[in-house]
Amino acid sequence: MRRVVSVACVLAVAAVVCPAAAWAATEHLVVPTVVAPPPLDPTADQSTWAQAAQVTLPWDVQHQKPSSEQSIARIATDGVFLYARFDNAQRESLWAQQHTNDVGDGTDDEVWIDLWPNGPNGFYYQFAATSNGTHFQYSTENTAYDPSWESHGAVHAGGWTTTMKIPLRVVRGSGSNGGWRVQFVRIVRSTGERQIWSWGPAQTNGDDVTYAGPTTGMPPAAVSKASPRVALYMLGALGSPDSGLSTSRLGADFSVPVTPTSSVYGTIHPDFSNVEVDQQTIAPTAYQRVYTEVRPFFTQGANYYDPFDCDVCPTTEQLYTPSIPTPRDGYAFEGKQGLFSFAGFDAVGDGRNDGAEMVQMHTPNNQWSYALQQVDVDLPGIVDHTLTSGIHFNDAKHWDAFFNYGEDQGTDVLDPARNRRIDGGAYYYTNTFGMGASLRSFGEYYLPLDGYITHPDVAGYAVFENKEWLFGATSWLDSIQFWSFVDRYHDHTGALDQTDNNLSLDVLTHGRIDVQGGIGSSYLLLPNGVFTPISQDGLQFTWHSGSANNPGNNGNHGSSATPTIFSWNGGRFGPGRLGSWLRSSTMRAGPRGTLTLEVDDTDDRLDAGGRDLQWLERLSYTYAMGPNSSIAFGIRRIDGTAPLIDPLTPPVFINAWNVSFDYHKRIGPNELYFAYGDASQVYTVHEFILKLIHYFGAEKGT
Repeated sequence: MRRVVSVACVLAVAAVVCPAAAWAATEHLVVPTVVAPPPLDPTADQSTWAQAAQVTLPWDVQHQKPSSEQSIARIATDGVFLYARFDNAQRESLWAQQHTNDVGDGTDDEVWIDLWPNGPNGFYYQFAATSNGTHFQYSTENTAYDPSWESHGAVHAGGWTTTMKIPLRVVRGSGSNGGWRVQFVRIVRSTGERQIWSWGPAQTNGDDVTYAGPTTGMPPAAVSKASPRVALYMLGALGSPDSGLSTSRLGADFSVPVTPTSSVYGTIHPDFSNVEVDQQTIAPTAYQRVYTEVRPFFTQGANYYDPFDCDVCPTTEQLYTPSIPTPRDGYAFEGKQGLFSFAGFDAVGDGRNDGAEMVQMHTPNNQWSYALQQVDVDLPGIVDHTLTSGIHFNDAKHWDAFFNYGEDQGTDVLDPARNRRIDGGAYYYTNTFGMGASLRSFGEYYLPLDGYITHPDVAGYAVFENKEWLFGATSWLDSIQFWSFVDRYHDHTGALDQTDNNLSLDVLTHGRIDVQGGIGSSYLLLPNGVFTPISQDGLQFTWHSGSANNPGNNGNHGSSATPTIFSWNGGRFGPGRLGSWLRSSTMRAGPRGTLTLEVDDTDDRLDAGGRDLQWLERLSYTYAMGPNSSIAFGIRRIDGTAPLIDPLTPPVFINAWNVSFDYHKRIGPNELYFAYGDASQVYTVHEFILKLIHYFGAEKGT
């Protein structure tokens, strides 16, 4: 009952409707309504799109200079669909390596359109496509956003053209007169150029709604209420006799809209057999490893939780869902209303209950935000409640500041005087420079059971700076970046608890060769009372690197499909001297195949004598069968003894193989998965899985 009351309180606050703020811009786009849709054939003459609105993309926000090549974007609507066309001149080599939708985004030359139906305070949508028509989409509405839409691409002499057809029914707004915002973006992958349409002199992120252009002419149908969705799946699993994994079952995920911008969703008898990914690594660390959540019930609302800024700080997550076992059932609510965002979930497991509630408010100018979040765990004999609040300011020009306060209460909190989180800081940035500082105090018992706190019982400060130099198209250099970072923390007794001093340099060429180097020192106070070094200086060389990011640029389109990486790190590490190598190369294997090879090792030479070696060897192959189907195969081996950080801890030796295979195909409202093994596990799981999903009502993730 306590959880129901908590969620109800969040929703009661979030039900307040606030008007959107007015925003002045230098450009205003009028989207015309056409009777006959323009042709989607990318080889059709540009004159066939004469009725569409036309804009150019004049600014390279990545390098803070005018675009070096012409890009023209066109847009129109017929009241049911949104139509877009990009005509791009390109003299550089064209990257077009991906052939399956939603696989490998950020690796090819690409264009996209950003949409904000309710302006700064509503959902954000992005529809992206490459020169061969392979497409991707994202939304703050749902991290699993995956509706059906069309894209087509063609290469011609001197450039390429991409067209899009986007159903307006999959773009949600409140229906209020908040004002649509639109942005057009193009990436030239070989140079890192990021062209945009609407821009401002202080802009560092091409997808920043603050600088997106306002529009008129978008139809009311685009902000209609979404439809309910039910995903019914049938699962069959066949395992080895001693695995106990042979089973068959039915399950369902559902989503029911409550308002145009909020929904109740849940899962019954969830199965996550098709979403495991290989996150195994032997990279040295003195802290607990952080893993990415892959289970749809938790990833769907992930954008809402932990909206607390924390510059230059150890990893701090009040809600870290990988620590929650797979629930038997799960129920949740999320959405936006006016200036408010809100979410809550309840994960019901065997003998435990995990849940969270969050509400956040933005001011009309979107510069200030206020957030309140509660995370609860109920186990037999154990309860844990973490309440956190935060204030964040960003003027979208030069200044960013934050302050957070949190308390952890429950069975394991032995001293209420040391159960708090208090931290705050400020960050000044320009297009090519950033500098920040923060103060923080994390109590010894600030340890949320469903959270992740890298290092509790610390009080101190951290400062950093980042400077980037950008070079013109005639130079062999693309950019040089320099970072420096210092922190000092003490525990509740006053003893020095953690120190870090680091200097890093990154040199990126126009040929996409990236060289990074770092030196410094790091120390950590162990539970045995020893203040021990954990320093790892290193050098990394990357061939076919992606583009570097400017200070303050949070873009996620900066990788390469075929990087080759060599890196070495070494230094004092606990009771010895540790050196580690990473060697990885991804290459094309035919027009639709990709092969990845990786060999890593750690070499720990102990002061007391002896030597601990560990190896990781990994091979994977993926093949894009078509826009909606792909296969993947992986094999991995980990062998040897992991590095020691505490000499009182017994060494851990492992010799493990993992083999896995999966096939995925999407056919209209159906998805088919066939898999063997589980890449997320250390050892091979001898299990075959066949899974069929059918979506009733709204499309996947909408």
